[in-house]
Amino acid sequence: MIAVTERRRMRIAAIAAFLFLHSAAHGQDTSAAMTVIAASVEKSEVTRRIAATGNVVAWREISVSSEVGGLTVTEIAVDEGDFVAKGQLLARLTRDLTVAAISKHKAAVDELQASLAIARSDAARAHSVSSGVISAQVIEQRETLVKTTEAKLKAAQAQFEEAEARDRQTVIVAPAAGMIASRSVAIGQVVQTGVEMFRLIQDNRVEVDARVLESDLLAAGARQPATIFGPAGTSEKGTVRIISPIVDPKTRLGTVRIALSGDTQLKPGMFARVEVAVESKLALTVPLKALVWRDARVHVFKVGRDNLVSLTEVGIGSGAAENVEIIRGLDAGDRIVTQGAGLLNDGDAVNVKTASANGSAVR
Repeated sequence: MIAVTERRRMRIAAIAAFLFLHSAAHGQDTSAAMTVIAASVEKSEVTRRIAATGNVVAWREISVSSEVGGLTVTEIAVDEGDFVAKGQLLARLTRDLTVAAISKHKAAVDELQASLAIARSDAARAHSVSSGVISAQVIEQRETLVKTTEAKLKAAQAQFEEAEARDRQTVIVAPAAGMIASRSVAIGQVVQTGVEMFRLIQDNRVEVDARVLESDLLAAGARQPATIFGPAGTSEKGTVRIISPIVDPKTRLGTVRIALSGDTQLKPGMFARVEVAVESKLALTVPLKALVWRDARVHVFKVGRDNLVSLTEVGIGSGAAENVEIIRGLDAGDRIVTQGAGLLNDGDAVNVKTASANGSAVR
């Protein structure tokens, strides 16, 4: 009797074990399965972006110097960082020498004008006298004197105008509107012709001089939108302005110039990271958090009808902040694990919650 009872207990235990394993294999024991969130693979707009790095540079720099040399700086009206309008005063130079030169040449002009008046009067008088009283030679001499005096007067007037122009050049003004990037002159300094006094960023426009891989350069085009990330983590919008026609044979990099808006906070010399949007299209996408890396390859966990997951290798393309394009391995409508994938193994049973449109989980 005792033996029969023992055999019965063993039979019940075996049946119970079989039922447990059977239900687990068919997903009936949901208490042992991991709960995950899943979503269907759908098409959405994907933008291909070119990533690059570079430096912020001035759109156009203007070197401002004096056109006259040997004069002393008497006034400086601006400093680095100041915004100036076209024609605005930047600096003044001493006028002592230029004013003296103007006076000197003005006196020479006045003297020659008086001499010319006398010469013309003498020539006219000679012509009015009866023939034979004044010889033809004298008349010719007086006419020649008029012509030479006129020539001397023109030369003196040119020197006078040059002196006035030199005097005007003692006032240094902005050749264009913009921001003063640097000042290399001080009060009391004697300036030399052509030596830079100020450097001006025209219109205060800056851009990013980005270095792009040669494999990406062909996809870049003028007026494409770009996002620029500054050193402080801020982002700004820009537009591709110029694409370099050559590639550096040593670095295999090309240059793309990206124009920034006038109110940018980025300064010339800063480092910047750039993303250029070169193409938009509809493609299959999945959340980045759905991807798992196994054996150095990218996979997702696809959920079957029996709530068993299968590790599926996929090919990825362009990506955004939250989603990535799938170029192979999945079809539209496939259900994949979007949260909890990192803890799964191929063939695991799961409890599935479906992701709603706003990303929250619903049963």
